[in-house]
Amino acid sequence: MRRIAPITAVLTLALIACSDASHYSQAVAVLIDISGTYADQKAEVARIVKREVLPSLVPGDTIAIVRIDSESYDKANVEAFVTLDQRPSHANAQKLALAKKLDEFAARADRSDYTDIPGAMMLSAEYLKETGAKSRAILLFSDMQSDLPPHMKRSFAEHEFDGIRVIALNVKQLERDRDNPDVLRTRLATWGRDVTRAGAGGWTTFLDTARLGPYLAEIR
Repeated sequence: MRRIAPITAVLTLALIACSDASHYSQAVAVLIDISGTYADQKAEVARIVKREVLPSLVPGDTIAIVRIDSESYDKANVEAFVTLDQRPSHANAQKLALAKKLDEFAARADRSDYTDIPGAMMLSAEYLKETGAKSRAILLFSDMQSDLPPHMKRSFAEHEFDGIRVIALNVKQLERDRDNPDVLRTRLATWGRDVTRAGAGGWTTFLDTARLGPYLAEIR
């Protein structure tokens, strides 16, 4: 009986450590648009993620890579979902594997006819909430022009993005955006309003993607 108490104590401490780890961890969902002309941006997005996101992750953090296509609210759209091992050497190996997967993703010739941005965001929010991470973020790489198939309906629930920050980066300008910048500004402002109403902890857009790494460190 005397031997049971130390074992129980060790197990209890392990459970507490796991619980505490979730309070300091970060979960990031990277959403990559493969529709229309944005499909040509995949290689650039892969470079940005490898340069700014992967180095910012530490053991215990989680990353999801989600494809935005014609019907994005589908588990098959999750290209990768990885929680980094607590052992640094194993975590580094996982990062290298993710970098390779990003390169393979960028090399594919996929291109969708429609753009279901809301579906990818809703799916990502569900995955992020399950991690229990203290800091959660959705990174959107898209022109932010949603174009749903005729049969599809999407609407954000009131608490869809509770505790999640949403960041739009590398937003590609459409021809009409270049003709009238207010079109792009209005589109981004509308997204900001919609995600904030759905509970998002913040809406941010970055022109300079080099700001992403420091920002992820800031919100950790």
